[in-house]
Amino acid sequence: MEESKSKLFKQRLFRIHIAAGVTFSILMYIAIFFGVFAILLPYIKTWEKPSRHIEKVDITKIDYNYMIKEALKEPNYPKNNLMINLPGNMEDPAVVITHRFAKPLAFNPKTNEKLNNETKEQTHLAEFLNELHYGQPLKVIGRVSFGLVAVGTMVLIITGLILITIMKFKNQGKTQQAVFSKIHVKVFTWAFIPFFLITLSGAVMNVGLISSAPMAKILTKGEANAIDGVVGTILFPQAKPLKKAEINQPMLPISELLIKAKKINPQLDLKQVRLINWNDKTAQVEIIGYNPYKPFLNGGIFNKPSITLSATTAELIKEQKVMDKIWPVFVAEGLFFLHFLFGIDIFSRLAVAIIMSFCALAIGFGVMLYLEKKAKKYDGKITFYHWLGKLCLASMIGVIPATASLFVLQWALPFDLQDRVLWQQGIFYNVWLFTLFWSFFRINSYKASKEFLFLGGILFILSTFFHTINSNFSPSDLYINGMGNILGVNIGLLLFGTLLIYISKKLPKEREEAKQFWKIKAKQ
Repeated sequence: MEESKSKLFKQRLFRIHIAAGVTFSILMYIAIFFGVFAILLPYIKTWEKPSRHIEKVDITKIDYNYMIKEALKEPNYPKNNLMINLPGNMEDPAVVITHRFAKPLAFNPKTNEKLNNETKEQTHLAEFLNELHYGQPLKVIGRVSFGLVAVGTMVLIITGLILITIMKFKNQGKTQQAVFSKIHVKVFTWAFIPFFLITLSGAVMNVGLISSAPMAKILTKGEANAIDGVVGTILFPQAKPLKKAEINQPMLPISELLIKAKKINPQLDLKQVRLINWNDKTAQVEIIGYNPYKPFLNGGIFNKPSITLSATTAELIKEQKVMDKIWPVFVAEGLFFLHFLFGIDIFSRLAVAIIMSFCALAIGFGVMLYLEKKAKKYDGKITFYHWLGKLCLASMIGVIPATASLFVLQWALPFDLQDRVLWQQGIFYNVWLFTLFWSFFRINSYKASKEFLFLGGILFILSTFFHTINSNFSPSDLYINGMGNILGVNIGLLLFGTLLIYISKKLPKEREEAKQFWKIKAKQ
């Protein structure tokens, strides 16, 4: 009796896993696919902008005060609480002066020249890839859908782990189903921890933040319209405004104050500088950084260690260390760190990107396993998949040439073209839609897959050539001038394109049984 109950439990759990997998797999694959690009977003942002093709400079050898004067000359530009993003912040090599109520101003740190800071209408590649990752093009519907998919994926992970534990998969078969099952099980057996944590944080951000507004209203009986009104004072404590003395006084060089801050806390990687009451006797600079020795706890949104100095005497006024916050701040910071990977180096980002790429492949093989089980045989030889197989083909493989077209058009289209971003994104959607039509047109899904992979590889490789031609920077120029991040993106696109072409060549044109079937038919 107990054995029959155990068998029934396994069957039901297996059916839940399959049903959830079929329901959520396509959107989850898309989220992971674009999420891999989002992991490398700081580097793509630098690669896509002509204004960021500049040499890196030591942050303590820059004339920030000159740039501040230039910014304050702008008519109607705010005079207080300016924020300076130092070179290297989010891999941006420029000095960017920002204010929440003003347009950012970018400067070349070596020449002090004001840069043409490209607008959202001129270039939006990295941000668009990130928006596709969490469904932003469909607004609230997209964000909620992708958030629910993340919740459903956690159900998949949990049921999958239980199935792996209670069902001993031998993974020794040689059939298509056995190969697909082996890859699917093996990858998630090794990668389920980072996959679960990243998915969990994504679910909280999408579903949690969207639902936070009505929850805040319920908790406060209509007094607060957003979650900030409930927990804002804890997560974002506001300092009292510093009253001006209305006495002008010369300001010390920001570079000198950065050196002083580095001596106070050598562990900090300095990222930003906030100017308080600039040019006044009471002026202060709040130097914000990231402590790489305490990851998960700082450098993101809620906990930013800082050193506040007098702008006139360099006297230490206040030091905010990583561990000075309370535990709810650490929980919130750690949750967001899991998804945004604040402050980590390129090698760590690449490691996470590779792990998530394998997870995307495992999802694809899980879908193929389901399709293989549901496939119909013609004359006992040729396998035919139903419409879901064609939809999965366009969604999971067709997205590759569509995304590659974005990278090609980034440097193929003139930057002064009217509605440039609209053209770029419109072509992307049309290429992706065409892959859906082509998937149904091609009876042989293997052949369609080969064509999509080959086209995607060619386009990714072409994007590096268009960048070299239109940016006027050869690979050697990028290396000599210290633009390693931009050169790295070019190398990455070149290698990825080559890998896609290699896979397309290795894939069979059609299944072996289909070859034999058509040979028999030809003889008849």
